[in-house]
Amino acid sequence: MLAAWFVVISGMATLLIAANRKQRAHVCREVLIGIRGSGDKFFIEKADVLKMIELTANGSLLKRSVTAFDLSRLEKTLERSAWIKNAELYFDSKDGLHVLVDEREPIARIFTVEGASFYMDSSGHRMPLLDKITARVPVVTGFTDAKKWGASGMTLLAQVKEVAGFVYADKFWNAQIGQIDITRDGSFELIPVIGDHIIKLGEGTNVEEKLNRLHVFYKQVLSKAGFNKYAALDIQFDGQVVAVHKGETSVVDSIQLQKNIQDLVSRASLQIVEDDMLPEEAPMMYATDTIVRNKKNNSVPVKTDPDPGNE
Repeated sequence: MLAAWFVVISGMATLLIAANRKQRAHVCREVLIGIRGSGDKFFIEKADVLKMIELTANGSLLKRSVTAFDLSRLEKTLERSAWIKNAELYFDSKDGLHVLVDEREPIARIFTVEGASFYMDSSGHRMPLLDKITARVPVVTGFTDAKKWGASGMTLLAQVKEVAGFVYADKFWNAQIGQIDITRDGSFELIPVIGDHIIKLGEGTNVEEKLNRLHVFYKQVLSKAGFNKYAALDIQFDGQVVAVHKGETSVVDSIQLQKNIQDLVSRASLQIVEDDMLPEEAPMMYATDTIVRNKKNNSVPVKTDPDPGNE
C-alpha cells in the first residue's frame, strides 16, 4: 500500500516539475502593437506605446517569461496617457504579446484666456499638443483657465463640447467655421471662412437646429445678396435669422433683400435646395444637394437690422 502511494506521489511530483519547466519555456517571442483611431492618421506612434510598456516593465519584453507579465498593470499604465482612451493586452498561442490601443479623437483645439492651449475630445478630456503632428480641428478661444470648475464651468464645458463636436462632425460647417469664440458673458460667436461677418450663436445649445436654420439662409439669401453684405448673422433666437447690415442700406438693397426673403420662405416651404442657389465658393463649403427642414416649421423667418448699433 505504501509503495502504491509512493508511486502516485512521485508521479504527481514529476508532472508538476514537467509543467513548471514547460511554463518557464513560455517566453514573450514578439510584441504586436495595434492602434485604433477614427481618422486617416494616428496621433500616437507604436514606438511610443512600446516605450511606455518597457518603462513600466523595467526593460525589454522579449524572451521574458509569460508568467512575469502583469498585463492589468501594463494596461492601466497605457491608459494613464492623455492620448490613450483604452488599452488591451493579451498573449496568443504562439507567445506573442498583442497590445491594442484606442486613441482619443480630438474635436477642438482650445485656447484659454491666459493663452494656454490643448486639444479636447468629445468627452471633454484634455490632451496636450503634439510635437510631430497638428490635428485639423475647430479652434475655440476664450476658454476658462480654472483648474476646478463649479456649476457654471461645467455648463460652459458641456456647451463647448456640443458646439465643437457638431462643427467637427459636419463636413459643411467644419469647412466653413474657422474659429469659435467664447465671449466674456459666456455666449458663442463663430467666425466663418467665407464671408466677412460674425455668426452669433448665443448659448452653446440646440446647435444643430440653429446651424441648420443658418444653412438655409446661406443657400437661399446670401447666395444672392452676397456673403459680405452683413456684419453679423444672429441665430440665437428660435426660428429666426437676424441679419445685421454693414453701415447704411440703399432702397434698392432693401427691396432686393425683401425679394430674397420671400424667395427664402417659398423655397424653404418646398424643402428643396437647388444647385443654382449655391454661392460661387460652394465647393469650398462642401455644399451638396440636400433637403432642408426647419424643426418647428418649413420656413425660416428672417429679420434684418440696417443699423448694426441696434443689435
